[in-house]
Parts: sequence; C-alpha cells; structure tokens
Amino acid sequence: MQHVLILSTKRINIPASDFIPLVISLIDENEMEIDYFGIEIDNPADYLDEQMKLKINTTSFITIHFECDKIDYGSYSDEAVLNFITDVLRYDEEKEIKADDKDIEIIIDISLKFCNELLQKKGSAD
Repeated sequence: MQHVLILSTKRINIPASDFIPLVISLIDENEMEIDYFGIEIDNPADYLDEQMKLKINTTSFITIHFECDKIDYGSYSDEAVLNFITDVLRYDEEKEIKADDKDIEIIIDISLKFCNELLQKKGSAD
C-alpha cells in the first residue's frame, strides 16, 4: 500500500544536492511539522483551498512516498513518525529525489518487511 508523509517548514532555499542530510537536519532541529501522514492522495490539487494556497507560497514542503502494509496512522505520535522517517531516510534504500527551489519530493523503494519491522520498533503512541 502506498503511503505519503508531507512535512513542512518555513520557506527555505533548497541546495543543488545533499537533500537527505538537509531533511534529517531539519527534523533533528525540530524545524519540521507533519502536515499529512496517510494514504497516497490521487490528486492533491483537488484538496486545495485559499488558506492552503497562501501556506504553499510561504512554506517549503518535503513529501516522502513509501510503500508499507496498512498503517494505523492515528496510533503513532508525531515523534514516532519523525523517528521512523529519519531511520528510513538514513537506510540505504533506493531513493528517487525531485527538488525545485523550495520543495523536495522523495520516493523511497523500501522493502515491505523492513518498513513493517521499523514501524513496530518505533512503537505507537500511548
């Protein structure tokens, strides 16, 4: 099943390379917020309103796509989700990365077994 995690931070200039260390650094420095954690959205443009359009202009988004078995999204704390995605980003799996001057999109080819084990290890919220 395809999942997506959308993180946001105040608008930053994206460097020409070294995207993964930048994202991990922003997470470690508590500069990222979780905007969305759930199933892959078919057409995100269908969900935009005026407030969201304003946020898009002043925010940098890091969108991370990965495949895993079904996830009970509500059972994980923000901290657990950020720890999980940091571990995934550090893991030596194939990553397709697209970036422009303010946003990064990362598609991770992660094994289902590794994803499921990592989610169990991170635990769920109390």
